[in-house]
Amino acid sequence: MNIGIHSVSSQSGGAYLVDMIKQGHVVYGYARTSHHGVEFVDTVNQQGGIYLIRPDHNRNDEASKFVPLGDGKIGHDLRSLIDHSDILIIAHPSHYFVKTIQELKEAGITEKRIPIVLSPSRTFAVPYLWEILGAGYPFVSFATCPYSCKTPHSGTVFIKRRKRNWVASLEGHFNHEHVDLLESLFPQAIFNNIPATTSIGNIGAVLHPAPYLLNYEAIKQAEFYEKVYNFYMDGIADNPEVANALEDVDQVRLKIADALGLQVFGLREDPRDNVWKVLIDKLRREEARHADDVEDLRHIRHDHLIVISHAITSVQHWLDYTYGVRKIKGESLQKAIGRTPTYQKNSIPQSRYVEEDIPTGIVPLLAIAERLDIDGAPLQRVLDLYHTHYKNGTGHDWRDLAHFSTDFIVDYLTGKLSVINRRVPVQSGLISDPEVVYRVVNL
Repeated sequence: MNIGIHSVSSQSGGAYLVDMIKQGHVVYGYARTSHHGVEFVDTVNQQGGIYLIRPDHNRNDEASKFVPLGDGKIGHDLRSLIDHSDILIIAHPSHYFVKTIQELKEAGITEKRIPIVLSPSRTFAVPYLWEILGAGYPFVSFATCPYSCKTPHSGTVFIKRRKRNWVASLEGHFNHEHVDLLESLFPQAIFNNIPATTSIGNIGAVLHPAPYLLNYEAIKQAEFYEKVYNFYMDGIADNPEVANALEDVDQVRLKIADALGLQVFGLREDPRDNVWKVLIDKLRREEARHADDVEDLRHIRHDHLIVISHAITSVQHWLDYTYGVRKIKGESLQKAIGRTPTYQKNSIPQSRYVEEDIPTGIVPLLAIAERLDIDGAPLQRVLDLYHTHYKNGTGHDWRDLAHFSTDFIVDYLTGKLSVINRRVPVQSGLISDPEVVYRVVNL
C-alpha cells in the first residue's frame, strides 16, 4: 500500500514510519516546516532512513536497528502526501485536528476522498471534521495510540512497547475496498461502527489530565530541580487521593456508556467481572498454547476480543486487554496502575496531558454527561483545576458540543450516522450470560 503519515516527526509518527516500512509499504511522511519538522526531515533524508531503538530484552526479541526509507519519501508537501496515499494517518495530538483538516482540504483531499486515520481521535472529533470535509467523509478513530514511544533524537524513534490490540471505529461512508485495506494494514485493530467505543472509550481523558493537575506543584517542582518524576508511579500508584479521583472520572465515562445502551464492564453498580473472567481466561489459555508465535498471538487476541468491541471498559479492564495486567476482582485502580510494567519506568509527565486531553477529553465528556443528565462533578473538578493553573480558557479545538443537538450527539455516538456497505465482523453488545460469551469466543 501507499501510506501517508501526517506529522511524521512526532513521537508516534516516527513509530508508524518504522512499522509501515517494515511491513513493506511505501510511505510519504509529511512534517510541518517548524524547526523540529525541518530538522527531522533533513536528518532522515541525509541518513536515508530512521533509527529504531527497542528496549533490551523486549518480548519480541526485536533488535535496535536502522530502517532504510526504501522507495518512501519524507518532506513538507501536503499535495504530495495526498497524491501518494491510499490511507492517511494523522499522528499528532487531537487538539490540532481542525487546523490540519482545513489545510488538507485546501490541498485537495476531498478530490481523492481517502480514509483518514485519527491516531487517536479522543472524544467527539469527527463531527467537527465533517463540518470541514462534508458529512460522511470516511474517518477511522483509534481509541488509543498503538505505541508507547518517544523520539530521543532527530531521525530516531524509541518504541517502548506496541499495544496488543485496540478498538477503532469506522465513521462516515466506507466502501468494501476501504475496509479491506484497513483490516490488512492494522490486523491488531478491532473495528466497529460505533463511535462511542472510541469517544467514550477515551482512556486518555482518565489517565492524563487529572493526575497532571492534581500533582501540578510536584511536577513543576521536579522540572525546576531537574529531577525525575514518574507520572504513573509517583503521581497515581503512590498517591491514593489521585487514584480515587481517577476512578470517579472513569465512572462518569461508564455511566455515559450505560445510558447510551452500550455493553459496559466495570460500572460500580454492575461490574460484570464474572463475564469478563470467562472472556479473558479463555483468551489466556489460547495465548499460552501459542506463546512462541507473535503473529499467532496477535490474531488470537484480535479474534477473542471482537466479542467486546462494542463495549466500554473501565481503565482496569483496559489494562487487562491492552497490557496484559490481569484484572483482579475488588482491586483498586491505584494498585492496578502500580502493577503495570510499561508504567514503571520512563513515564514522564507531558504537557499534552493537559493541552490535548482537557479540550478533547474532559470538555466533551462533561458536555455529553450534562446532555444525558448524568452527574459530571468529577469531570468539573478537573476542569476547575485546569482553569486555576491555565488562563487560556476555551482554546483551540475546544469541543464543548454547544452547536450540536442532543439527538445528533446520541445518533453519532451510537453509530446511526455511519454507513459501511459491508458488515464489520463484530458481535452483539447485548451479551450478558457467561456461557453465551464462552460459546461466542469458542467459535
